[in-house]
Amino acid sequence: MFNNLNFVSWSRIKRVILAAICISLASQVSISTYTLGFTLTLSVFLLPVFLYFNADLNPLVIALGVALSSPLFRGLLLFISHDASNINILQFIMTDMAFYLMYGFLYYVLYWRKSQRNNSIFFLTILLCDYCSNLLEVSLLIHFSNYTYRLFQILFITALIRSLCSCLIIFLYRYFTLLVRDENHEQRYLYFIWVASSVKSEVYFMKKSINDIENVMKNAYQLNQALSQTSLDPKYQTTALNIARDVHEIKKDYQNVISGLGDYFSERNNQPMQLADILRVTTSYIRQSLKKKSQQVVIEVYNQIDLLVVNHYYVVSILSNLIFNSIDALQHQSHGLIKITVSDQGRNIEIDISDNGQGMDAQTLALIFEPGFTTKYNQNTGNVYRGIGLSHVKVLVEDIFAGSINVQSQVNQGTTFKVFLNKGRLINEVDK
Repeated sequence: MFNNLNFVSWSRIKRVILAAICISLASQVSISTYTLGFTLTLSVFLLPVFLYFNADLNPLVIALGVALSSPLFRGLLLFISHDASNINILQFIMTDMAFYLMYGFLYYVLYWRKSQRNNSIFFLTILLCDYCSNLLEVSLLIHFSNYTYRLFQILFITALIRSLCSCLIIFLYRYFTLLVRDENHEQRYLYFIWVASSVKSEVYFMKKSINDIENVMKNAYQLNQALSQTSLDPKYQTTALNIARDVHEIKKDYQNVISGLGDYFSERNNQPMQLADILRVTTSYIRQSLKKKSQQVVIEVYNQIDLLVVNHYYVVSILSNLIFNSIDALQHQSHGLIKITVSDQGRNIEIDISDNGQGMDAQTLALIFEPGFTTKYNQNTGNVYRGIGLSHVKVLVEDIFAGSINVQSQVNQGTTFKVFLNKGRLINEVDK
């Protein structure tokens, strides 16, 4: 606990030191005006910025740090350059310190202690802090005499310009920060939709595998019963029974995974998506993937209809797998192009995904929808690349959306997948 407190304390001290250094350096950009020793500096542009973005720090602490560093830094430079007498240098240091201490005190009283803060109050506060602090500094330099109307004009105009510039810096920085944050949120959202679609599709096929698992378990148990009626070694009967038990355990594990993931990614926990948003999410994520691979592929989308899709995870899965198929076909293409066209076909929608890639021969075309068939594998290790595969895409199209999928391709000419999805299945949840 003490280590955490020390860490927080040191973190705050570092921020005060950083503010003091930056403002001290900025104070060297200055213009002398009105009376000897009174300068208008760039440092007062930065002071409100540090105060605004360090709202957790007491402004009196920041003002004290700046009041100790900036005037002393200015005084040291004046002493080295012999631009003023020692008495004047001391006077300039004291008046500068008074400026920063007054600024911090007013900011503390007028703004930092208040429970309700907004941008308008902040602007008025730093305007008043700048004006009053400058007035105190120049008053000390002229010994509280010989005031003129021109002096008050200069001080107010200076405070107004510096306050406006400081607020402009602050609000521009916040605006760009929000833009970056929104972009990061969108990227995380795209990634979540992508992962969720993959998980949702895998869960669906795990459900379908339960029947196969039950058949294996049933056959193993029947084999055990049949062996009990023979004169074979009893160990075969025991082995068959153990297989049935092991498969039963596998089935339970499958069901636990399906129950957990299926409930989390069920449609009742997720809002439907517009088809246009599904296309945008899918293509945006794939374009990001292409940037990482430095692959030059243009993806064009032509959408002529709009629907509110309930089972959007499955649509993302279908689209992404088909688009990535096209990208794989464009690996050796210098100017790859993928066109996605969505059109209204009455009771169905038609999604065409075409590319100008290497195409497929008749033998490959006859096998691409067969379970287990793939042309994607690592030539060095022999490992098959992950993905639900075209056979599973076909199952999703037919089972979830009561649709169909076909393909047209010519070697060195390109490939077009045509997917037909039932509108009723798109806009209504179908439990599978």
